[in-house]
Amino acid sequence: MSSAVVASPENLQLQSSLLHLPGEIKNIIYDHCFTADRPIVDPAVTSSKSDHQSVPILGIALLQTCRFVYHEADRRSLFARNTFRFTSVDRVRSFVNTLRPAHSALISDIEIDARKVHSDHPGISREWLHYLSWGDSMWAKTLGSLRVDAPGLRCLRDLLRGLILNVEGLERIVVIGTSKGAAMARREPWSSVHFFGGDDVGSDDLVQRMWATLRESDDLKKVIRWHRSDGKMHLEVVSKAYLIKHVDRNWTEPPMRKKHTDPWPENGVCSWLAYQNHK
Repeated sequence: MSSAVVASPENLQLQSSLLHLPGEIKNIIYDHCFTADRPIVDPAVTSSKSDHQSVPILGIALLQTCRFVYHEADRRSLFARNTFRFTSVDRVRSFVNTLRPAHSALISDIEIDARKVHSDHPGISREWLHYLSWGDSMWAKTLGSLRVDAPGLRCLRDLLRGLILNVEGLERIVVIGTSKGAAMARREPWSSVHFFGGDDVGSDDLVQRMWATLRESDDLKKVIRWHRSDGKMHLEVVSKAYLIKHVDRNWTEPPMRKKHTDPWPENGVCSWLAYQNHK
């Protein structure tokens, strides 16, 4: 992915077995060389590697074998078929700004690793919010927008499991997903369909991980709550003490479902035991 200008080849490399292959087969080989089996973390177009970079095995060294291969190889799959994971807005922008527009437009799959988003670095959170929310206006083009930098983006993931894995000592944790239409309203409140951005978290471990982040160790003193509004699903785990003091002073214990096979209400509360019994 070098940005250097490489002169056109003078030698056709007729002795090369690779270059004698039909174009379709060569393209399959190039695609295989340029496609990774795991995300590329904080990629950078540079000859040196930073401490943040994590580049899986790729065959991009093939581009350095000769000028003929460098110019002939179709490297679109390097951008279109790989997942790029970034830890900050600066690293996204630094990467896409060194690419040709035709290549940055091919990027279709990005992951946000927001484990650095916490109270010690509030600026990182604000940067992500602005970068993800701005559209394609002149303001966005000046200050930065993912929509502008990666116009071909089709899949955006946030690493939800990584975000909450080492969190502890909370009184309340809320995860917001989507819940539009009658079909999604019939889904369980912790179903992964509501939290498609956190696709590395399954429906069986999201609540469990949220549950473990609370300071309160007594399962009887915590509850799971959810409500839908404006097409969003708000799923939370909260201690009863915090709930009554800071969220809903009139809150009372929720009624139990008659059967554990009964559907969950669109908006409701349940205990850990009730949640476990749903499985």
